[in-house]
Amino acid sequence: MRISVILTSYNLEDIISETLNSLIGQSFSDYEIIIVDDGSSDGTVNIIKKYAERFDIIKPLYLEHSGCGFCRNEGFKLASGKYVLFLDGDDIFDSDFLFNMYKKIEEEKADICICNSKEFEGNIKNIKKTHFNSDYPIGWAWDKLIKKSLIDKWNLKFSNLSSSNDLTFVYCALFLSEKTVKIPDCLVYRRLRENSVSFLRDEKNAFIALSELKQKLLEIDKFEALENDFQNIALRLIFWLFNSAKTKEKRKKVLEYIKYYENFLNILCIKNVKYKKCYNFYSIAVKSKNELGFYVDYIAQNLLKFVFSDNKK
Repeated sequence: MRISVILTSYNLEDIISETLNSLIGQSFSDYEIIIVDDGSSDGTVNIIKKYAERFDIIKPLYLEHSGCGFCRNEGFKLASGKYVLFLDGDDIFDSDFLFNMYKKIEEEKADICICNSKEFEGNIKNIKKTHFNSDYPIGWAWDKLIKKSLIDKWNLKFSNLSSSNDLTFVYCALFLSEKTVKIPDCLVYRRLRENSVSFLRDEKNAFIALSELKQKLLEIDKFEALENDFQNIALRLIFWLFNSAKTKEKRKKVLEYIKYYENFLNILCIKNVKYKKCYNFYSIAVKSKNELGFYVDYIAQNLLKFVFSDNKK
């Protein structure tokens, strides 16, 4: 088996068929689809059962509601492929998704391959013009083909969080990968839904995930070598959390989490951030002193003054 696709689902009766059709219709042939249902209470399970009866490549696993991270870890236990993909049950995939990813990772003898992706809302015809560029790897799993032996070697796990459960897993994989490659093709179409994890994210989970990432790197004795990379990720994440917060209350929460987790994360110790290339593939995520400096300056000017102003009142 060359590729194991681990697909999670939860209450997707209206859209799961579209996702499964895009996976079953792949131009690639040697793969399996492990569908892990997270205790759906609608008709999702019945749909999965019908597909499993028709297609031998589908291996269903039905669990009690435990969260996406737990489901991904359980699905991985059943994987037999040389490479694995962790996909979401509401997205749609190009028919050459598996073929192009597998071809690239094999040709380059790499541990990870990342593709570009786009978003759509409602109908697949409503694809947004902008796309997520694989030059800037983000801490989600669904655009990355990963060698299974890398995951096994370092015992990488998804976090048991309602959101940000893939951050620790993905960044550890990127850090520990001997070689990571990218392809320019947009092969994943991410569906925007108001009740999806992306829309219902808990900002606190991002800080918990950062803490777990640091702890994992400490456990495997890699943190000292990767501290600069960790700080870069943390700064970018905090910038994004603060900037994307839609209300004053949300921003206040982000600031509270910064203060609470700062002692362990040490992410706002600006003097320790070095303007050097990041380790391995992530060097392209923060390309230069100017870009990293922008994030550092933003944190210093727009966050720190709020953090410390509370103590002065």
